[in-house]
Amino acid sequence: MKRCIIIIITLLLLSMTACAQVSNLLPKGLASNTQATVEQVEADSNTVFAEIQKNIDMVAALKAKVEQARIDGTPLSLDSVIADIKTVSDAYNELSAKHDSIRAGLLKKIANVEQMQSRVDTEISTLKEREADYTTQLRQVSDPSPDIVASRKQALAQAISYVQQQEALWMQFNGIEADIIAELDSVQKTLDSFLSVIDSSAILFSEGLSLLVLQRDLNNALSLFTQDTPRMEQLTQDMTRSWQQLDYLVNQLTGVASIGIK
Repeated sequence: MKRCIIIIITLLLLSMTACAQVSNLLPKGLASNTQATVEQVEADSNTVFAEIQKNIDMVAALKAKVEQARIDGTPLSLDSVIADIKTVSDAYNELSAKHDSIRAGLLKKIANVEQMQSRVDTEISTLKEREADYTTQLRQVSDPSPDIVASRKQALAQAISYVQQQEALWMQFNGIEADIIAELDSVQKTLDSFLSVIDSSAILFSEGLSLLVLQRDLNNALSLFTQDTPRMEQLTQDMTRSWQQLDYLVNQLTGVASIGIK
């Protein structure tokens, strides 16, 4: 179970590292054409992570309940344990059945980074053209009003500065491309492990559930010997003793001397 938690946390960190690097380096508007897809992927993956975390928490709480019952010496219903384990087992089986869609959703994040990588040269070229155009406009600013000239030059100079910063970001992104590729490879491996553990959890909890159900059914089948027989023996003795009590009551409450007893 600890291994599952570690893998989930690792996936959360690694699967978002590349995208986080890009989002910190590039203007928000850069990926606007893929924003809807990214948001949908985030929602889907967060739902998967939340469902797994809920299962982990449920098993941990169940373990704590069983341990406390043993410490207190109080009986614990096997049926209630089975019900909780079935909930977890069903959840993992549903997630396992969605194996391919979960994988595809998470891989869209990788595809988004790869798409940005393919745009580096084009974006830098476009920005350099825009910088040259603003620079030309700055040299050619002319107007009878000094105020208009001053404000126009200030705006163009600031725009050139912003364009140059965008170029620098793209250059920086291009410079860490090798690191991003290596990180994406790490994400891919973590994703494979993550999905494998989901599938393994589905198998494990299904078989664990089957074991507990079998134990309950055996307990019920053998209860004739382990519970019912001792109870019948005790009740037999108690019923026999009740005959004497009945005889006492009959003797006390019947006969000529008892006429008029209310």
